[in-house]
Amino acid sequence: MPKYKSSEPNFFNPNDYEWAKDVMNTTEDLKTDLLKILEERKGSLIPYYSKSVVSEDTQWTTLAFKTWGIDVKDNIQKAPSVKKLLDKYPFMVSASMNLLKAGARLEKHQGDTNAIFRCHLGISIEATLPELGFQVEGEKRAWENGKLLIFTDAKEHSAWNDSNSDRLIFLFDIIRSPHIKKQKSICINVRSFLLLQWIGSKIKGFLKWPKWVHRIIFFKVKCLLWIIYPYQRKKGVIIKHT
Repeated sequence: MPKYKSSEPNFFNPNDYEWAKDVMNTTEDLKTDLLKILEERKGSLIPYYSKSVVSEDTQWTTLAFKTWGIDVKDNIQKAPSVKKLLDKYPFMVSASMNLLKAGARLEKHQGDTNAIFRCHLGISIEATLPELGFQVEGEKRAWENGKLLIFTDAKEHSAWNDSNSDRLIFLFDIIRSPHIKKQKSICINVRSFLLLQWIGSKIKGFLKWPKWVHRIIFFKVKCLLWIIYPYQRKKGVIIKHT
């Protein structure tokens, strides 16, 4: 994927957005729900699928509540604070809890759209720079409990945890106001890219296939997601996220 270029700042000020201030004010309720879920799961979440970002499955794990416009109903039921935010802000199109284990490093990577703000809310942060940190295009920031890091996911970013403690955040995506009318299309497009990447992670040599084959597969996946969208909006995700 070509590197995304933009004159926008690497990070945005949470105090400029009412939804951001509201999320920060919900930190304690979110912390209660997310730590309870983590305890029930004995600290085990779902590994991120891409080996290009993280080499070991257990280093970067997540549990989704909403994924690009589609609810993960079983998980939402266990987190009333998350459900409240999702109900209040329909332009919050993704939400998850995200665990970065002690000793983990995430290589530079970038998202599939510039139409969102990606947001990290510190839930359990026990270290700071230089041991634990996050950077967007070389600009480093530290996570803090109850504080938000807001950035454009399309920009190249990376993370590291050289501390002795795991890092837990509430991660969510907000459709930026100029793109609200295209929210459905954006979500389906990104989900199509993610499914294509997931397919690539399961098929040896997939990345070496001709680009026209990738485009055909992408088109077919996208058509399928458009067809099943009404069902998924009502029933939630089809693929298990628990």
